[in-house]
Amino acid sequence: MLALNIAPQVLLLLVGGVLGDRVRRDRVMVIANAVSGIVQVAIAILILTGVAELWMLATSVFLLGVASAFFQPASQGSIVQLVPPELRVAANAVLRLPLNVAKVLGPALGGLVVALIGPGWALAFNASTFLLSVFFLASIRLPQPLKSKASALSAFRTGWKEFSARRWYVIMVAQSTVTVLMWLVGFQLFGPVVSHSSLGGAFAWGMISGGFAFGLVGGSLVAVAVRPQRVGLTVSLCLATQALPLVALAFIAPIWVIVGAAVLAGIALDISIVSWSAFFQEQIPEGLQSRLSSISTFGQLLPVPIGYVLFGLLSGYFSNSVMVSLMSGILVVAALLPLLLPSIRHLRLGQVVNESSAGENDDRLPDLLTKGAKG
Repeated sequence: MLALNIAPQVLLLLVGGVLGDRVRRDRVMVIANAVSGIVQVAIAILILTGVAELWMLATSVFLLGVASAFFQPASQGSIVQLVPPELRVAANAVLRLPLNVAKVLGPALGGLVVALIGPGWALAFNASTFLLSVFFLASIRLPQPLKSKASALSAFRTGWKEFSARRWYVIMVAQSTVTVLMWLVGFQLFGPVVSHSSLGGAFAWGMISGGFAFGLVGGSLVAVAVRPQRVGLTVSLCLATQALPLVALAFIAPIWVIVGAAVLAGIALDISIVSWSAFFQEQIPEGLQSRLSSISTFGQLLPVPIGYVLFGLLSGYFSNSVMVSLMSGILVVAALLPLLLPSIRHLRLGQVVNESSAGENDDRLPDLLTKGAKG
C-alpha cells in the first residue's frame, strides 16, 4: 500500500511540475483536492457497506498518490504569487504550523474517531476535510500563466536546463536527497525496530515520534521569530542536527535523551524547511516554481524505495546499532559537505545568487556527496 502511494508521486511529479507552470495553479489544487476527497468518500463507502476488497483499496491509495503528485508542485508555486517577498519566511512558517500541529494531534484524533464510530465513518470524516478544503481553495484567484507555444516535453526540458544551470540548487538538492534518505531509513524504518527490541515497544516509539512532531511545531514558531538569513549555513547545520536522535537510538540512550534529541531534530528540520522555501521562492522565477520544486521532490523520493530495500537487506548482516550509526554518519557528512564551498556558505535571503559563482569546484559536489554516502 505504501509503495502504491509513493510510486505515482515519483512517476508523475515531473508532469505535475510542468502542468503547474502552464495552467492556473489554483485550479490544479482544487481539482487535485476534489479527486482526493472523492476517492476518500469511495473508500469510506466501500468499508461501510462491507464490500471493500484489497484491489479496491490499492486502487484508491494509488489515486491519492496521483492527486498528490499534481497538488504539491502547484501548491509550492502558488506561494510566490500570493505573498510578497518580505513576508515569505513568515508565510512559510505559518503554512507549516497547522501542518505540524496536525502531525501531533492527527494520530490521536484519528484513533479516537476510529474507536468511537469505526474506521468507515472515520474515513468519511477524513473525506469531508478534503472536500471542505476545496471550498477554501476555490476562493483563491491566481493569474493565468503566459501562454506558451512550446510542448509539455519542451517545457520540461527548459525546466531541467534551468535546474542544472543553478549549481547551488543542484548541490542543495543532492544534499537533501542523501539526508532525506538517511533520515527516513534511520528514523522511520529502524526507529520502531530499535524501540521494539530495546526500549520497550510501541509506547517508547510513540514518545519519540511525538517528540519529533512537537519539535516541528516549535521550529515553525522559531523560524517566524528568528528569520535566519544565512540560508546555506542554516540549512546545512539544521540537517546535520537530524543525526542526533539517530545517534541516541544507536547507543540505546535513555528514552528521555532520545525524545529530547527528536525534539531538537524536529525544531531544526522545520527551520531549515521554512528558510529554504523562502529562499527558493525568492531566487526562482515564478514561471519555473512548479517545475523546479517537482524536480527537487522527485530527487528526494526516487532513492527512498531502493534505500528501504538495501538497508533492510544489510540489517541481516549487521546489528541495528551499527546500521543506525552508519546512517547517522552518512547524514552528517552529506549535510555539512556543501559548506566546504564558499558559494553555499554565502547563500542568504535578499541577495541574488550569481549563477556563475559556483565555479568548477561546485560541479563536483554531487559526486562528492555520492562518495560520502558510500562511506
